Amino acid sequence: MRWLGLFLLFLPFSGTSQEAASQEITAVNYKDFSVGLNFNTSGWGVAFDFGIQKTYKYKQLFGFTFTNIRHEKEYKIYSGGNVTRGYYFGKLNSLVSFRPVYGGKALIFKAQRENGIEISLKWSIGPSIGFLKPVYLRIDNLSSTITTDEKYDPSIHSTANITSRSSYFKGFFEGRIKPGAFGKIGFDFNFAALRKGISGGEIGIITDYFPQDLIILHANEGVNLFTSFYLQFNLGQKLY
Repeated sequence: MRWLGLFLLFLPFSGTSQEAASQEITAVNYKDFSVGLNFNTSGWGVAFDFGIQKTYKYKQLFGFTFTNIRHEKEYKIYSGGNVTRGYYFGKLNSLVSFRPVYGGKALIFKAQRENGIEISLKWSIGPSIGFLKPVYLRIDNLSSTITTDEKYDPSIHSTANITSRSSYFKGFFEGRIKPGAFGKIGFDFNFAALRKGISGGEIGIITDYFPQDLIILHANEGVNLFTSFYLQFNLGQKLY
């Protein structure tokens, strides 16, 4: 009877342990994907992640982000009553970055119910492939009524003759690839109401480094290190 009592006493713990072990085994090799909209103190962009569950609490990540990167001193102004196409005064070049991602996500807090919150620590590293192109602006020619697209030249262009920014694709083929590297770390929150869904966001910090100084603004030194805080909204699906 004593042995039977001990067996019954420890039976619930044994079942729980086996259930956790079973969950850990079945979690391995599950996959998911998510797309995200990224807002940061240097710009905004889009992201894609593909995850492979390696253990019950750790996921390996692959993907990419694509964002613009602004100089910390940039500010937008509007001229001639144009309130829809402002421009960044003194901006010589625009910079965007494509970042192939390798990283991981470590579970910190597991959702206790299907519509609960799950919190993870998320990190990623990889190349930062910068694209630097000259800025073109819409310029009023004082000698005529024609407005033209011209590459910004601070020696001849000022708030007196700049009306707005040109299309981003003006000067596109004058751009140059600037290779670098990036690192990102933050916290991931999944608020998905459905067991197979991903719905939530991230908050953290991201740094891009370029070996060569990049000239962004007139009368400012080149910059090769860009650090920003980011907020990202994600939607995705778990693939079982």
